Amino acid sequence: MLLDCFSRKSQFHRATYLLCAVLLAGCVATNQPGIKDQGKKTAPIPQVAASTVLSVEDMQQDLAYTVRILKEVHPKTYHGLSDEQQVIIQSAYETARTPMTAKEFYFVLNSVICSMNDGHTHLLSMQNEQNRFIDVPLIWLHDGLYVSSDRGPFRQADRIVDIGGKGVETLFQELRQVIPAENDHFRRQTAGQSINREEYLDYLDVVHNDGVEIRVQRGKDELSITTPLKPKAERKFDDSKRPWVGYEIDKELSLGVFHLDKCKYNETYRKKVESFFKEVSELNIRNIAIDVRRNGGGTSQVIVEFLRYLDIGKYKWFGMDVRFSKAIKEMGVFRRSRGYKSGKRPNIQRNQKTNASHLLFHGSVYVLTSPKTFSTGNWFAVVVRDNNLGTVIGEPTGNAPSSYGDSPSFQMPKTGFQFTVSIKKWTRPDKNSDLEDSLYPDVLVYTTIEDIKQGRDPQLEKLKEMIRNMEK
Repeated sequence: MLLDCFSRKSQFHRATYLLCAVLLAGCVATNQPGIKDQGKKTAPIPQVAASTVLSVEDMQQDLAYTVRILKEVHPKTYHGLSDEQQVIIQSAYETARTPMTAKEFYFVLNSVICSMNDGHTHLLSMQNEQNRFIDVPLIWLHDGLYVSSDRGPFRQADRIVDIGGKGVETLFQELRQVIPAENDHFRRQTAGQSINREEYLDYLDVVHNDGVEIRVQRGKDELSITTPLKPKAERKFDDSKRPWVGYEIDKELSLGVFHLDKCKYNETYRKKVESFFKEVSELNIRNIAIDVRRNGGGTSQVIVEFLRYLDIGKYKWFGMDVRFSKAIKEMGVFRRSRGYKSGKRPNIQRNQKTNASHLLFHGSVYVLTSPKTFSTGNWFAVVVRDNNLGTVIGEPTGNAPSSYGDSPSFQMPKTGFQFTVSIKKWTRPDKNSDLEDSLYPDVLVYTTIEDIKQGRDPQLEKLKEMIRNMEK
């Protein structure tokens, strides 16, 4: 049965691989992923266990429901599905004509949802506490897949050659079909976090006798190591966490670095921003940087608040289109049940500067980015770039500057799997760059495995080097 399923999965891969809030005009729009918690709620149904064998009828019903919601709700499908999406959906229906386990069907559904190429439209993880994992800390960098720290027989900086006999590029091409994203930068960093989980290892067909064989390059040698699947409870977590918002001042270099790991607008944030600019003013700091390399999003009000301390009168903001549908109206989010409304663009906002005029900053502004920079975290860098407010340093972001968002959640009637679907399209201030799949930095600085091994921060070091050169 298991071998038959993997044969079906391979056929499915071949088929898909061939094609591979009412609109507030004039006001600052906020990117609020929390919209899925608004409106009318229905009691969730229990999610089926991963090992449950699903009937063809149940799978077909869940597929039909998923496709209907994507077609009815997402802005991208307002004028219908693309040819590529239709092929992927048809392949999914064909694959689901034979019973399979819920864990296997999960990835069939995931490929359909991922066909939207939208990081905010995704299938939530299975609620399966029994899932195991391989205890190998992996990180997918720009130039390959590595072991990020010593663990058992593995050593930091081991380069992964293959897993279960599959090369790294083959693994990535299979994973990219089931990781919702707008670019491969986000897919790689997500794949590095997912590939050691049992459901993904099963999907890749690399588990044999409850273990996974991994071939690594260590210096000039290649080693083959078989590592067992372990219970989830044994997993070691990294407890080294910094506060989600904070800053450091380098008086000698005249640099203040403000880090924001999530876009959470509250009193803690407002006080931290004010405190930062007070110190910047008192110490006559000439350079500031906003570090959003770990920022996965939240509310855009944090950007508006930060900009209040920059000496600018107006700035261009994001445009917003809204897709209305019956499904969203039934949630109590909108009154309209059909149609599409486009927002003003460019959307010019007047900067509500702080009343403490002595805190207004007049120096150089920088933003540090990475593939983890996503959603509203990405907006921070985009607003700075598109308004020529400063310089972006780091790696390409994990989110397209013009993308989708505000994603209510839905639940499939038979499996209980949950998924989110965007209802808005956000358009970046610079409409001439709409088609970019990522915000590419002005100064490109990739993190290497040697940086990790040596404990270096290459983006911050590059920023400091640039400031030193300017001061000469």
